[in-house]
Amino acid sequence: MPLVNCHTHLELSWAGYLCPPAGGMPFSEWIYKLVMTNRDRRETADFEAQTIRAVEAGIEQLLAVGTTHVGDITNSGLSIEPLLDSGLAGVVYIEVLGLVEEVADFMWRRARQMLDTYRRYERNGLRIGLSAHAIYSTLPQTFETVANFCLKEDVPLCIHLSESPFERPFAEQGVGPLYEMPRRFGSEIPPYVPHKSPVKYLEDLGVLEAKPLLVHMVDVTDEELDIVARSGAKVAHCPRSNQLLQCGRMPLEKMLTRGIPVALGTDSLGSSPSLDVREEAETAVSLHADYVPAHIIRKMLENTAVLS
Repeated sequence: MPLVNCHTHLELSWAGYLCPPAGGMPFSEWIYKLVMTNRDRRETADFEAQTIRAVEAGIEQLLAVGTTHVGDITNSGLSIEPLLDSGLAGVVYIEVLGLVEEVADFMWRRARQMLDTYRRYERNGLRIGLSAHAIYSTLPQTFETVANFCLKEDVPLCIHLSESPFERPFAEQGVGPLYEMPRRFGSEIPPYVPHKSPVKYLEDLGVLEAKPLLVHMVDVTDEELDIVARSGAKVAHCPRSNQLLQCGRMPLEKMLTRGIPVALGTDSLGSSPSLDVREEAETAVSLHADYVPAHIIRKMLENTAVLS
């Protein structure tokens, strides 16, 4: 019987000390702290070795709890070879982002190079995919380029979408902490604001035609869920991370009613206390007790179809 953890970041398995306490912390503050900490780590001489050790430790945790399928996002590419050797099935998604064209172009070229290098070595049911990070960190032309490539080349695609309550004000009005985030990181270039809802933005760009795995999907309207259902996109539900980052409750029952495929993911150890997706399921059972029967949620642990 499969055990699917459809969303994590194994490269962040070092970041357990950044996981918020039980009371949680705002998503915007957490991601700022994570990025700044990781920026400092990249300056150390043994960054690559540290990252590989973190990945290997994360894989050990996944295997120890019986995980058979994983959806991992890699920024550096350093999780690809360990995952190919792990026996785990699923997808390792190479991340592309950047709010400056030069950075975005570099990330895309690097991702293509890694994809071309490793696709020929896909094995044990593990595929290589792409991840366009999020609407507040990725240019529209990058979304279009990545999605079109995935559609044409049959490459799995993953996107963080509608995770926090700050994403809608950013997308629709160009306000709030996600709009201010690049400035906090030292950039003088403001992020691109689509002036429409996050889901509608990706629909209008044609991104949903690639049937991506949409990660989190917490702050979504009925109209947006109808769009997702029509598109054939899938959803990753990470309830413990959503709770600890004060993102809210995902409307799981509305997704299931519309036939949207949903699976569970732990997210990284930077925002979740473990990589045990069975614990994720029990949190989801408690969280959605008034909306979705427990046996349906536990069945989501077997949903390998979202990793396609």
